Amino acid sequence: MRAGAGGRREAFRMNHFPTLCAAVLLAALSSSCRSEAGASSVDAVGRGRYLVQTMGCADCHTPRGPGGQPMAGRDLTGHPADAPLPTWDPSLLEKHGVATIAPTGTAFAGPFGVSVAPNLTPDPETGIARLTADALWKSWQSGVHWSSDRPILPPMPVEAYRHLSRDDVDAVHAYLHSLQPVVNRAPESVPAIAPGR
Repeated sequence: MRAGAGGRREAFRMNHFPTLCAAVLLAALSSSCRSEAGASSVDAVGRGRYLVQTMGCADCHTPRGPGGQPMAGRDLTGHPADAPLPTWDPSLLEKHGVATIAPTGTAFAGPFGVSVAPNLTPDPETGIARLTADALWKSWQSGVHWSSDRPILPPMPVEAYRHLSRDDVDAVHAYLHSLQPVVNRAPESVPAIAPGR
């Protein structure tokens, strides 16, 4: 009887060994996929941070104080809601003035109109919480602002951003959405009215 029980155990092991191996393999793959998905998300945020830093986004989207230093706690929050906007008139061209810049470095006026750096933090009311990766991609490819039907204004280098890969734009989006939301309702940009309109 013992020999029969041992034989049955051996037969059970042999018959179910492939099933057991498949279950272990599936569990390992499932865990690996979850880890890779998490790592992929972290990698996208890291890549996005690198791109935002090297593309100089903070140069225009982070307000600066009187000494030219970035304002504490205001990284990528755009033009301060209560700060004055620069003005420009065509007579400045005679003095070789193409544009004027707000003291905060976050708003620009020129023949293109008044360009205001928006809040790039994911605040739901005053930032980019509703901006999807698809909308950002389409905006940078078309040169049309993602939330209004107007051109993206200078000095935003949208012509250069058109050359970013889709993965890079997705990474920029992932990084911006990983930031701490900060409430700051920057004024809207105002494109110049074309002559004859």
